Amino acid sequence: MRRYLSVLVVVLLLALLAGCRTSTSTAEKAPARELKLAYAKGFQIEYLEKGCKLVTDGDGKKLLLCPRGGKPPAGYENLPVVYTPVKRVVVLSTTQAALLKPLGELGSIVGVSTPAKDWYIPEVKRGIEEGRIAYLGKLEALDYEKILALKPDVVFTFTKAMGGDQAAARLRELGVPVAVDNEWLEENPLGRLEWVKFLAAFYDKEKEAESFFAQTEKKVQELADKLKNVPRTKVVWVSVWGGKVYVPRGNSYTAQLIAMAGGDYLMKNLEGVGSAQITPEEFYRQAREAEVMIYASSPNYGTKSVKDVLKQAPLWKDLPVIQQGRVYCLAPDYWQSLDELTQQLQDLAAIFHPDMFPGHESKQFLKLPKE
Repeated sequence: MRRYLSVLVVVLLLALLAGCRTSTSTAEKAPARELKLAYAKGFQIEYLEKGCKLVTDGDGKKLLLCPRGGKPPAGYENLPVVYTPVKRVVVLSTTQAALLKPLGELGSIVGVSTPAKDWYIPEVKRGIEEGRIAYLGKLEALDYEKILALKPDVVFTFTKAMGGDQAAARLRELGVPVAVDNEWLEENPLGRLEWVKFLAAFYDKEKEAESFFAQTEKKVQELADKLKNVPRTKVVWVSVWGGKVYVPRGNSYTAQLIAMAGGDYLMKNLEGVGSAQITPEEFYRQAREAEVMIYASSPNYGTKSVKDVLKQAPLWKDLPVIQQGRVYCLAPDYWQSLDELTQQLQDLAAIFHPDMFPGHESKQFLKLPKE
């Protein structure tokens, strides 16, 4: 009997040890949990062991986020590492600062590529004026020595436009951690807004980002549903820079925003995301049926009247939308109000369908006087 009990104990111990080994092995090989995104397509975040996160940014580059004092998990040692939560960041787009607002992290900004006079976020403007935030020059002519002296935990930038690729490449050459935020290439306005979750990962503020996004999504969807079956207002959206005409492509977030607000975007057949360059003549042909024109500039850039628009494109003077005075520009803080998607959608909806929104005061879009 005693021998039988001894054998039984050994068997049980072996089974227990085998179970422990299996459990440990399973834990080591457990698949990473990926952040589920509802709309955004331009980035990925995977949650690894030791509190680390594997981030794939808007350029397809991978970097590892690890808690301060921690070490990368096995197999990830060769990736660039950013220690979180970040405390010192450089933002090379005003839209990134806009997404730091709901996270309460504007105070982490130590460098920008937009001068104080062009900021409409008070905390950033004041920070530059008081010397707490450094102006680093424009993106195409950054002061890299000054960036190095700032010792940022990470530089948030964008690519595929305005010299962004060259800046990102140079920063990487200098050993500066870079995270590419290409929210501007998203197809859906909510996808663009969902990049708040990308930034939040660097601050360990995923819960705050999720809460903000869910609240905004609910309001936006309610408004979009209200406008789903209304007659479509024919809309053009355009800007002129250096004599060249640019319009949003048909799969861009701007085209989708127009549709959500009850508009029929007349350039929707232009494939792709981002913007397309067309001739003034081509725009004229397609804009003849437009009932509303959104001119994507603002008073601080010299667009204060329809007359200013026609200085850029005299050919358009006979367009009915010009003659009827239904021309709007962007508010000066438009590009710094990405977090105000609900307001932007409400404003457009009220412009397209004024009878549905009596007394609405537009904040993000301004009606242009004739002169």
